[in-house]
Amino acid sequence: MAVRTRPAAGATYPVSLVGSDAGAADPASRVQGIIFFIIGLAAYSAVFPLINSGVIDLAWWISGDAEPLAVYQEQAQAFARPIGLVAAHLGLASLVLVVWLLYRFLHHRPLVWLWSVMPGVRWRYALVCLLVALPVFAVAVGLSLGSDPAWQLPDQWGWYLAAIVLTAPLQALGEEVLFRGYLLQALGTVVRQPWFAIVGSAALFAAYHGTQNLWLFASRFAFGLLAGLLVWRTGGLEAGVVAHVVNNLAAFCLALFTGQLSGVRTVSALGWSEGLRDLLVFAAFALGAWLVARAMRVPWRAGGE
Repeated sequence: MAVRTRPAAGATYPVSLVGSDAGAADPASRVQGIIFFIIGLAAYSAVFPLINSGVIDLAWWISGDAEPLAVYQEQAQAFARPIGLVAAHLGLASLVLVVWLLYRFLHHRPLVWLWSVMPGVRWRYALVCLLVALPVFAVAVGLSLGSDPAWQLPDQWGWYLAAIVLTAPLQALGEEVLFRGYLLQALGTVVRQPWFAIVGSAALFAAYHGTQNLWLFASRFAFGLLAGLLVWRTGGLEAGVVAHVVNNLAAFCLALFTGQLSGVRTVSALGWSEGLRDLLVFAAFALGAWLVARAMRVPWRAGGE
């Protein structure tokens, strides 16, 4: 399969890395797609822990903290220190750089084709998606709080809040760029059908969150599935990025103000009612974002050469 520096005319986002969504992929294309996929996963597995640990170690060295490094690392990894939150988020944010390097040196393709089939970021559409997301996820936060919320601010809550506001959007961007961007496109070169790339990337996204019960996995899988469908039917990452950013900001701030931030790192279970609530919230946003895309006539296929 020849390397294309841009998608072919008419290609949808999931198959835009090979340039065409017509017909079945040939054996060479499948092998190359598998290689792309493995390289993407390997890069994630290598870079994220390196950045995460590096930021924590650097903070310990600069601060001159009296705690031994091993203790400091353990506390930070458990989000008992604000720097742990920053480190984890920057580790995931670095995936944007990873994907840029893969696009630049492996595919010889400008990164604008990762953002959308237009190409580039469609800022007007992203802004309208934000206006859709804010009330939808605000309702979700209200349902989570209930009628009698248990407010409990931790020590250094101001630093935690600053860390969340400044770095949580970068973390969400990094995850979307890797899972709904590069890995979804890589899977699209293995089987040249959008459903395969969407389902595969959603399952991988959920699985990479670690140990979890069925309902928590289903919630994350549903988010990945709906975000992947939006990428396909809107032709870009904007809606998924917006939903991920707003969802994470809401979740981290809610956990902070209710004294449950340390549990965010190790959460492994979700009840069926909470899982169903999350599904309805994601579906409501996805429907709104898709309707907006249709109303704005956002292109979902690549243009001509």
